[in-house]
Amino acid sequence: MPRALLCDLDGTLVDSRQDLAAAVNLLLAELSLPSLPMDRVLAHVGRGARALIRRCLEEVEADIPPDDPRLRRFLHHYERVLLDHTVAFPGVERGLEALSRQGVKLAVVTNKPIAPARLVLAGLNLHRWFPVVLGGDSLATRKPEPEMLLTAAEALGVAPADCTMLGDSDVDIDAARAAGMPALWCSWGGIHADRPAEAEVEVRSFDEVVARFSP
Repeated sequence: MPRALLCDLDGTLVDSRQDLAAAVNLLLAELSLPSLPMDRVLAHVGRGARALIRRCLEEVEADIPPDDPRLRRFLHHYERVLLDHTVAFPGVERGLEALSRQGVKLAVVTNKPIAPARLVLAGLNLHRWFPVVLGGDSLATRKPEPEMLLTAAEALGVAPADCTMLGDSDVDIDAARAAGMPALWCSWGGIHADRPAEAEVEVRSFDEVVARFSP
């Protein structure tokens, strides 16, 4: 039985859709660019803040260099609004408590930068279950590369094969495969609606996740 659960954050533990879209549109407004509907913003979530902004700028055909210092303002805007509407998905708090009681070790492995990731976890009081949190800027690579998952496993003191990765996108599933870990694709996130081709196991609620770790 797996001894550790590595969790993605956005679309897996928390519903952050409105706040991510709001922060992107605050940046676009600052740059005098047209706003984007939420579904177009969400289409680019999952590969880190830099990729999110680059792809949103491509959506509005903005001719702004990717290293433009103004783009760093996204995180400024996001940290102002990141808890306005973001909430834990149903069953997450109860499920994390149950997993902790069962002795399952827990980590967050997200491509979101580490600073806002920690703010979200602390603001929703989820941080207490996660001794290990890795963000998209914690290492030299991010998901779908396997290093973040392997580093989390090492920090938890668990072999990669004894970890399970829980996530809502192809980058989570691909990272788990590259790290030699089983993966669960969660269908409740609302960001990535289509099941990744490589996802062998789907879970429809956090209660289903907990059940997989039950004796």
